[in-house]
Amino acid sequence: MLALGVAARAGAEPVTSLDGVKTEDFIRLHVIANSDDDAAQALKLQVRDACLMCTRELLADCADADAAWETVNENLSLIELAATLRARTCGWDGGVHAETGVFDFPDRRYGGIVVPAGAYRAVRVVIGAGEGHNWWCVLYPSLCLTEDCASGEPVRFHSTILNWLRGLFGGAA
Repeated sequence: MLALGVAARAGAEPVTSLDGVKTEDFIRLHVIANSDDDAAQALKLQVRDACLMCTRELLADCADADAAWETVNENLSLIELAATLRARTCGWDGGVHAETGVFDFPDRRYGGIVVPAGAYRAVRVVIGAGEGHNWWCVLYPSLCLTEDCASGEPVRFHSTILNWLRGLFGGAA
């Protein structure tokens, strides 16, 4: 369905807004693998999935990009913990670090739309040395669909881990 992490191709329409959010207000997710070996790349996808589960639930009720950005920043330690726990479950004992900031991104195609290159607010998750290939998407509004998501079907997420983590840190479950 969506070719994530693939450079823009002819025929895709560049967008300047989506769901009323201008592209300059998009919030991106960027996950960088430790290295390019097969195990590191597989781990990157596992960490990506943990980050997406966590952020989808966190951002579900955000009314606008600024609220989403505030939520991401307030919960950065939770996102990092979710990424770290998934990495540990996969046998990784190295570092996993999450940060927010404004980072440069290239053009990216998501289905029939192209998000133009530019500087975007983002959550960056670096695994180990962060010297491997990376994966990115748009967290808000959500264009972070993995290849196993069916087109046009609404996706509802419930995360037992996120609810447990919120309970540990005093958030609402």
